[in-house]
Amino acid sequence: MRAQIRKVPQIVELLRKRSVVGLQHFKPTSSVCVLEDEGEVKGASAASAASAAPRCPHAAAASSRAHGLDAIPGPTNWPLVGSLIELLRKGGLTRQHEALVDYHNKYGAIFRMKLGSFQSVHLGSPRLLEALYRREGKYPQRLDIKPWKAYRDLRDEAYGLLILEGKDWQRVRSAFQHKLMKPTEVVKLDHKINQWSFETICLVLYDKRFGLLQEKVNEEAINFITAVKTMMNTFGTMMVTPVELHKTKVYIDKKLKSGQPGAPDDFIGDIFRQGRLSRKELYAAVTELQIGGVETRKLLEEIVRVVPAGEDPCGEHIKSMPYLKACLKESMRSTPSVPFTSRTLDKDTLLADYTIPKGTVVMINSHALGTNDEYFPEGKSFKPERWLRENSTIDPFAYVPFGIGKRMCIGRRLAELQLHLAMCWLVRDYEIVPTDDEPLDVIHSGLLSPNRELPVAFIPR
Repeated sequence: MRAQIRKVPQIVELLRKRSVVGLQHFKPTSSVCVLEDEGEVKGASAASAASAAPRCPHAAAASSRAHGLDAIPGPTNWPLVGSLIELLRKGGLTRQHEALVDYHNKYGAIFRMKLGSFQSVHLGSPRLLEALYRREGKYPQRLDIKPWKAYRDLRDEAYGLLILEGKDWQRVRSAFQHKLMKPTEVVKLDHKINQWSFETICLVLYDKRFGLLQEKVNEEAINFITAVKTMMNTFGTMMVTPVELHKTKVYIDKKLKSGQPGAPDDFIGDIFRQGRLSRKELYAAVTELQIGGVETRKLLEEIVRVVPAGEDPCGEHIKSMPYLKACLKESMRSTPSVPFTSRTLDKDTLLADYTIPKGTVVMINSHALGTNDEYFPEGKSFKPERWLRENSTIDPFAYVPFGIGKRMCIGRRLAELQLHLAMCWLVRDYEIVPTDDEPLDVIHSGLLSPNRELPVAFIPR
């Protein structure tokens, strides 16, 4: 059994008696042991074996002392509503990312929560994430979003990567990942950023500009962005895909009809002609890709040094900008777009000293990990230097803004390239200054976003 984790019972009991909370602030060597099965260690790579945690002397008896799901600590589970009332008192669904951090501080690296009929186990420790990752099967499962499936079934549409499972998920993902995992290349600001992101992704997908940043904007493209916002804002309650998302097929059909075989910019045609996806599957996958799109002085010095005057930044420039990359990582650490991701266990799994049954939804709390001072000292401070290679001792399982394992976000490389190029262009050409000193809060509406318009101005340099 790889990377099983067991809290030392005597320490846990002592802390409970003294009413100490926040067990995750104790070092793993003092509060947990990582257990490994010898057979799996022999089959592991040398790198994995070298990075594995020390063997626990209690390995032989660990599984016999494992507790069941009901023994996992967590907020009060009331009949019918579960912990929903307590969550509402903490600010409701728009503040649930903050509530999860509070629960980890109170109950430790693992806790259980039930909202109505939905039960989940939450993980907030790099070692627990590593244990989950190393037990990952061939076809990892996410949370089953039944309303989205019902909507697609009702309209006789194919499933996209977000809701596909098993061999179908692997087939669709493999058709896209070669292209996407290695890409070569004062207004209402959040709306403009959405438009820019949509425009960029559609240029990659269709080799077509929708003109979202021009005065006369394509109405259907605006409807698409509005539909995405509606879908994400209602995710926690309705989880229904708006009709406008399916207008994507119109543009896919046009691209397939006009594209020339072998053309370097024929992204969609190239994938479709491989014969691995049906037209409906291509509709679903591309729609979801579009959804996914939706310290300054030091950074400026690096940009000016790397990008020649008069040239636009490109992917080759980004390779020579470690500080730019560090700034983006630091931003995504403190405020990830997605505060948590999920897995549905495909087999009984031992995590910490608990046996979690097959079918349980496990939540990976990336926001709680990124703001934990144990893994990121001075976590509330913006310190890009922590990511520079000569200073970096960061646990790779503590920084997971795109998820982990085989179901990591397929658009990660494209998103990072988009953001790197946008940051490079903005910082080089504009001084970015705040327009007020009022605190800016973050809310959860499917994604983390500011609670008001960004109070910034862009002054040409």
